[in-house]
Amino acid sequence: MTTLHPAATRDIACRAVGDPRGERRARNETAFRTVNEAIAAGRGLTDAGRLLPFVCECGRIGCTVILELTAGRYEAVRDDPRRFVIAPGHDSPDIERVVEEGAGWAVVEKFGEAGEIAEEDA
Repeated sequence: MTTLHPAATRDIACRAVGDPRGERRARNETAFRTVNEAIAAGRGLTDAGRLLPFVCECGRIGCTVILELTAGRYEAVRDDPRRFVIAPGHDSPDIERVVEEGAGWAVVEKFGEAGEIAEEDA
């Protein structure tokens, strides 16, 4: 079995969610969201307008992109369990659509089976 270096997998398109790899990718994205929620929860109200680091919630293997958003902006994204914050260009058009773009970040909304998985894992 050939193992690809994580950097080599960044350009591989996401498979359909019906594929076990696609489901695993959708679940990985919700795991990143859990990390970001912990980051946001650890900030006080005095940090509301300050840019904070969040990890990209894309499903790319090996992605370590850090995004900067305010806690309030991140919480607004999280109000919808189908929405995730990612680095620009890290979207997977077969399972999500870009619904908002900011300075160095984008918000995607899952649809179909990927959206259902996101809601189940919320």
